Amino acid sequence: MLPTTTANGGSQRRGKSHGYFSTYFRRIVKPRQMDFEYTFWLMLQLCISPKTAYRHTSYHKQTKNQWARDDPAFVVVLCLLVALAATAYCVTYGDNLWHSLLTILSAVLVDCLLLGVAISTACWFIANRFLRKKNLPQHQVEQHLEW
Repeated sequence: MLPTTTANGGSQRRGKSHGYFSTYFRRIVKPRQMDFEYTFWLMLQLCISPKTAYRHTSYHKQTKNQWARDDPAFVVVLCLLVALAATAYCVTYGDNLWHSLLTILSAVLVDCLLLGVAISTACWFIANRFLRKKNLPQHQVEQHLEW
């Protein structure tokens, strides 16, 4: 939306302003907005040809000026695949149904999501704090790593 000016001369945006994460989490519950075809293609390319996956991701960076995808389909499919692997483990080695459900939830929530967020946050902090160039020439734009 276009900004409007207030009586004191400041600018104000109309309507609700949603952050990136609220938009991301809102799209998780709407499967019609997720691009599963591209997600499966990207997962396949990451396994057989990482160079092709990087090239397409860099094209995305050039067109949208953002490395991260705004589509949560990759995370959803990754969690489903981890749950499938944990289910196969529980069918093979599981004791009872309750223990199997706990193992599957632990694999998805703790091992995949929680550890993934913790490692991503630590790497994001280290990269932005210590791995960026401090004094850039005048023609270069300072960039930071997005979480």
